[in-house]
Amino acid sequence: MKRIKAASKANPRKALLSLCALTVASAVIFASGANFNSSTANPGNTFTGGDLAHTNSKDGSSILTAANMKPGESKTGTVDITNTGNIDGVFTLSKAVTAETAGFASKLQLALTDCKADGCGNGNDSSVYSGSVSGMGAQALGTYAPSDVHRYQFVVTFPDGGANGADNAYKGASTTVRYDWESVNN
Repeated sequence: MKRIKAASKANPRKALLSLCALTVASAVIFASGANFNSSTANPGNTFTGGDLAHTNSKDGSSILTAANMKPGESKTGTVDITNTGNIDGVFTLSKAVTAETAGFASKLQLALTDCKADGCGNGNDSSVYSGSVSGMGAQALGTYAPSDVHRYQFVVTFPDGGANGADNAYKGASTTVRYDWESVNN
């Protein structure tokens, strides 16, 4: 300590500069922190809702009209259902008998086939329903990807009940059916 006093008395300015230099050096050593840093960003994240929609090639009109059917006769109609949205959709078909006489919907037989997009009879067909028109409940049709097209074939048959007027109860009988197609997101 005596030495520091003697040096500061001999050259006070030099002693003060040395003390300042030591103070600055200490501050640099302790304040540098010597840490590493890195950062990245992900700008422009955008979120949109998907669109689920479908078209019906016969929307608002009948798929099949079969006037004056006689026992043993069949009539055929087709409709194309297309997923026009941009997300998958789960499709169903339901029916409602909106008018009927003489229990005709119970007599008529319906064969409903999914022919896919390539048309009926090409080996890719699958049966959706077979039974009476009145007995058909809601039918699960599966999941359609965007742009999927399915052609459905409806074949309605008036079964021949036999000889001697077995079908006389259905003379002039009629039935009107509405088919409803629904899609919901998967």
